[in-house]
Amino acid sequence: MTEQEVFNTLLPLLREVTGARAEQIRMESGLMEDLGAESLDLLDLSFLIEETFGITLEADEFERQARERIPGGVYERDGELTDEALVELKKALPEIAPEKFRQGLKRIEVPSVLNVAVFVHMVQRKLEQRKLEQGEQESDDA
Repeated sequence: MTEQEVFNTLLPLLREVTGARAEQIRMESGLMEDLGAESLDLLDLSFLIEETFGITLEADEFERQARERIPGGVYERDGELTDEALVELKKALPEIAPEKFRQGLKRIEVPSVLNVAVFVHMVQRKLEQRKLEQGEQESDDA
């Protein structure tokens, strides 16, 4: 699916979860900051995405990826993300403006920086991954 197709499919889900009007929802819209979502809304959105697209989302997927790239490093200290963690989250979430990953950002605040583009691109990656896995499965069966 193209970015626009995924966005168009996500739009009614985002409206349902946040109560925002369609014209308020753009790729750069922050789910919490701009659309008023709360933590529980993000869980609801993840469930709706899984149901709609037939993919699985992991709540800590971005953080897990960042942690894996800090072998032997420290991800957080007293609840605040380390400089190493901030660098890796910037890589894992290129859709987010780098200034959102400021020093002093707490681990529990990471969901507050997520925007619509993060979810659009995550869905695209998951769909592509599933397509590749199905192709591999079909070639194994042949």
